Amino acid sequence: MTDTVPKYGQEFQEIGHCGGQFTVNVHTTEDGHRGLQFGIRHSRPAPASFFAVYTLPQGIPVGTVQLGGIGALCNPPPTSDCLTVFIASDSHGMFGHQCPRCKGYWRSKGAPSRWRMTCPYCGFRADTHVFLTEGQLKYVKACCELVKRAVQSADDGEHVIDMDQVADAVGKEGVKPKFYYAEESQQNKYKCPACDESNDILGRYGYCSSCGTHNGLREFEVDINGNRNRINTSQQYDTCTKDAVAAFDSFARQIAKQLASRIPMTPTRRKEWERKLFHNLKPCAEALSAVFDINSFKKLRQEDIDFAILMFHRRHVYEHNGGEVDEKYIRDSGDTSVRVKQVIRETRETAVKIADVVLQMGRNIHEGFHCIFPSEEMPVRIHQEHLKRRRQPSAN
Repeated sequence: MTDTVPKYGQEFQEIGHCGGQFTVNVHTTEDGHRGLQFGIRHSRPAPASFFAVYTLPQGIPVGTVQLGGIGALCNPPPTSDCLTVFIASDSHGMFGHQCPRCKGYWRSKGAPSRWRMTCPYCGFRADTHVFLTEGQLKYVKACCELVKRAVQSADDGEHVIDMDQVADAVGKEGVKPKFYYAEESQQNKYKCPACDESNDILGRYGYCSSCGTHNGLREFEVDINGNRNRINTSQQYDTCTKDAVAAFDSFARQIAKQLASRIPMTPTRRKEWERKLFHNLKPCAEALSAVFDINSFKKLRQEDIDFAILMFHRRHVYEHNGGEVDEKYIRDSGDTSVRVKQVIRETRETAVKIADVVLQMGRNIHEGFHCIFPSEEMPVRIHQEHLKRRRQPSAN
């Protein structure tokens, strides 16, 4: 999968609020009881999405509202005194989020209310309201203060927080509205292959915030596809072989770091896996299998495994010796078909084969990793059902 979210401008660019108005309607019944009705309006010519949180009157979010369709009931609030506050997206239709555990910031296209969100950086999972940004929390508190003023007012009617003022203030000097906040574009905008959710994260690697699927395999596939294109358009087979092995090493190291950070282990073992290098394939594959029950060689023939191990040894020769064989290579690899000082040459066939083999190993590691840390089932299932409906022939 190479689909990406359209890249809006430069990295770390301020993205304005989509605008709209948060409304509180106060009405008094015949028996003197004062009722509240919350709402949201939007009419600006820009993408806009909304979700809602249950909030204590003091401005503390305590739950995510599961907004249903027309006529559908929402989930009940955690306490009877909760207020409902609607939170709008930025002008790209994306929401900012911040992890309370690692403080990492990212954006996503959706704000799921029927399942938990996942921090792309540390893997922490919780309901959507737990990941509000500082700006969103400031806005929630302003909404609660508006409700308080509305209730204390002697007159019935509508009270408004005008977020159009916030949208109009982006990039301008001067005094901002006290509830002003904006989002910020990050670096890697991509669609999750598992659930089709759009994410915008810092750096290259991370979890999908909707389903929790790690994007390492997706990034690895992008590298291998680029490698295959170069194989077909050039004769630099040695370089392509080296790069395919390097791409696997980068992917596997990212997975090893996540295993080290999320699985309880001794400090010594954690340090070992945080620094794990996959240059020497065989012992690393054996360690993954022994420690985590992840079989890197699943679905591979023994001749393919032996070939991969040999190519990983050759990577050292290409990177450090300019392609010339040394005694270390012969000793470590057992390759007796070459002599010291001989320049190794790859062919198109060997370059294509190592790309195929490392990609299968990457898929094996990805599958084993998510056996330990499963993705959220519902968003993945919804996406699969959507794809199935699209593949079905039309009744017409």
